[in-house]
Order: sequence, then structure tokens, then C-alpha cells
Amino acid sequence: MLGGTRRWGDRTFLVQGERRIDFATFLDAVPRVAGDLLDRGARPGDKVFVLAYNSPEFVLAIWAAWWAGLVPVLGNRWWSDNEIEHALALTEPALVLSDRAAPASAPAPPWLAIGDLEDAFGGDEPGIGARECDDELSPGLVLFTSGSSGAPKAVVLSRRSVVANQHNLLSRSKQLPQNVPDDAPQSVMLACTPLFHVGGVSNLITQLILGGRLVMTVGKFDAGEVLELIEREGVHRWGGVPTMAARVLAHADFDRRDLSSLRSFPLGGAPVSAGLLDRMRAKLPQLRRRGLANTWGMTESGGFVTVAGNRDLERFPGTVGRPYPVAELRILGPDESGRGEILLRSPTVMLGYLGLDDGTVDAEGWLHTGDLGRLNDEGYLFLDGRSKDIVIRGGENIACAHVEHALLAHPDIVEAAAFGVPHEDLGEELAAAVTHRPGTAPTEDELRAFVRGRLAHFEVPTRWRIGGDPLPTLAGEKVDKKALRAELERDGGSCD
Repeated sequence: MLGGTRRWGDRTFLVQGERRIDFATFLDAVPRVAGDLLDRGARPGDKVFVLAYNSPEFVLAIWAAWWAGLVPVLGNRWWSDNEIEHALALTEPALVLSDRAAPASAPAPPWLAIGDLEDAFGGDEPGIGARECDDELSPGLVLFTSGSSGAPKAVVLSRRSVVANQHNLLSRSKQLPQNVPDDAPQSVMLACTPLFHVGGVSNLITQLILGGRLVMTVGKFDAGEVLELIEREGVHRWGGVPTMAARVLAHADFDRRDLSSLRSFPLGGAPVSAGLLDRMRAKLPQLRRRGLANTWGMTESGGFVTVAGNRDLERFPGTVGRPYPVAELRILGPDESGRGEILLRSPTVMLGYLGLDDGTVDAEGWLHTGDLGRLNDEGYLFLDGRSKDIVIRGGENIACAHVEHALLAHPDIVEAAAFGVPHEDLGEELAAAVTHRPGTAPTEDELRAFVRGRLAHFEVPTRWRIGGDPLPTLAGEKVDKKALRAELERDGGSCD
């Protein structure tokens, strides 16, 4: 995928804070780091675990791994030590590159400071030649997603999947590299979602092969920083989850910033409300006719599956659009309204979960997404809930079973149920209902402190129902989460 990128030469490729790295510097660093990874004991086909926040070194680590014939494994930097240890044991990487220390009891592959890769940007060694691989179905990338069964699952994407996803996106937007002249104006993209998500990986690939500039925020999401960067860098494209868009639109600096450069604002990762789209049209008038988009996809699909542009959203409010090229959709077991589980078949679909064969991809290549939806007569997809027990909080997937397992490890808790409740800013927030042993009554603060060592910060519940009575159940003794959700919403519950 790097063929032809040398033509961009002196253009700036990566920006973060005061750091600016041009294409030539980056492309020279890739083979140097690739050679270093092999010198440290990794062999083509081995996995290299990258566990870090967004940075130029993160982007370099991924491309260097590919150059060396290695398989990048991208961990969630917000994980707890327990989750990191689980992921390392599952993937068995040859090396780890991270911006944090290794957990005390983690498995023992060499643990390297990813920040040390910065030196490669200033070196003069030639590095190694790229390691070629003729098997397009060999593993090319491992990402993680939360599943209803609990701990994060390792999604294995083939080399074909990674390439096909880029072809889908660039073909649809008419930006295939061979159609971009050397003197074309440089596109500028702002990335503030984690690069360890499938959408983040797509962004870092797109900008390199198209000669674009990738601007990264520093630290946690900050709406004020986003506005400042759009103005300072002349950002053309910025996308994120709906929560981010809502916070940017509501920020006190919005009206005083020059955002006229912004031409594309795709949203995904969570449902997009009609009200949010109306606010975007009103506050960013250049996007009224073109540039807004609602997308749908998942890690298991290898990236985005459908997209709806401005005209689509006007014609069919609430749609997530029609499939990208080479993606097939069908509805399994539709009811009288046409609603059923969404199935997907595409060359972008995952090879499977590492260490787990649960039938998510069936013998005919259909991915059973666990999402419910319907297709209209023109092939537009509408989402209608999830069959899997997942909460999407500000674009982050939370497996309820994983949270429940952590709560049940507390010595005073005998029952636990985690579920989502509506939140104006985040889309959903995580609630938990627990039953404690007689004679004990742990507080919310005690329970939060207990699970923080077992869960990522976004997986810690913010709404609580704590009591000594059994949780309500349905037939078969399954906890009635619908009743719990209604009770919490009616009574207000507690909230951080």
C-alpha cells in the first residue's frame, strides 16, 4: 500500500501538538523500525502487540510491523491490568510496544517503550526491504471488541480485509490513489478517536496513501482543542461518535472559531439522532447539502459497511445508508415489519475470533452481527436495537456480562445486572443493579473502587440500584433488565 507515497515528499504527514513529521521522514523511519523489530526476535508472521495512546510512534509501529511481515495487535489503552493480561495470554505476541509499564503479573514477551521509536525519525540507517506475503487470507491485523460473553475478543482481520475496506471507502468517495494527481491539494483529517479502533486504523492508512495530513489531538477528548485544531490546521474532514459532535457544537468557543475549511463530518459508532443532525446543519451551513454522513460497521466487519449522505438522510431519516461496494446484507428471520438480525457477507469480514469458534461467521461466509434492523425497498438499512447484551457509551462498546462478572467478584454481592440507560450526551450510560448479602450493604463508592481494578474506566457503572431483594426475573430466571431500566429511569437512580 506504500507504492507511490514517495511523491508526497516534503508534505507534512503527522501533526500532534508542536510535532510535525513529513512524508519523507516517516517513510524513511518505517524500514528502520521494521528491522529493529526483527532484530529483537520477532519473525515474519509473529504478532506485535501495540498498547498506547494516539501518537506518531503509534502510526509508525503499525506500518513498521506490516513492512516486516508482522501482524499488529492493537490493544485498548484504557484497559485494566486484568484485561491486558488476558489479551497478552490470548494473542501470545513476540513483542509489546507500549507507553505504560507492564502489569506485574503479565506474560513475559519483551516489553518496549513505544516512545523510543521517536529516534527513528532522525536516523540515517537504510533499514530493511519490505517482507512480501502472497497469501491475502493470512492474518493482517488483530483488534479487540467487547462481546456479550464477557472479556474482550480478539478479532482477526486478513490482509485482504484491510485492503478491501480501504478500496470500499476510497472507491465510494472517488479518491483511489491512482486518481489523485501529484499536485492535488492536500486533504487534512483530524483524528481524535483512538487509532486502536477499526475506524482509526482506516484513517491512518487513508491519509498516508492519499498524501493527506493526519492531525491528532493530545490526551483525552477536548471539544475546545478540536475547534482550535480545525481552525489552525484548516481541517477538511473530522468524524467521530455522536457524543463528540454534540460536545463540539455546544462548546462556548464554537461561534468564535473559523470552521469554514470543514467539508466532511461523518458520524458512526452509535445511533445518530435527528436532532443532532439538525443542529449540525444549522451550525455548519457548508454541510447542509454535502459532507454529513451516518455510517454503520463494526470491528468484526473489518470497517464500515454502510453509509448515508445528506440526500439519503433527508429522504430516509434514521437510515445508516446502503452497503459499500462488495458488501451484501440480508435480514435473518424477519418479523412482520421486516425486522431481524442483520447478516453481512464481504471480503472485509473477519477470519474469526482468536481462540474461539462460536459460529459468528457461518459456513457460507455470513457474519451474524447481533444487530437488529430492516432494509427498505431501495436497500437502505435501518437499525433497531441489538440482540447482543452490549451498551454503547460514547462510542465505546461495553459487554454487560463482563461488568457483571467483575461485580460478582465482590464478596458481598450475590446478584448483578448491567444495562444501558439513555444519556443526552453519551447516548447511553452504564447502570448496574446489585443484590447484596444479608447484613451487608456496600456503597456505590465501595463498588466503584472495587471494580476499577478489573474494568476499563468507561466500563465502571455511573448509575446504581443497590438493595437486598432479589432482582426481578423473567420466565427461566433470566434477569428482567427491561424492568430494571424502567425502574431506574422512573425513580431517577443515582448518578456520578
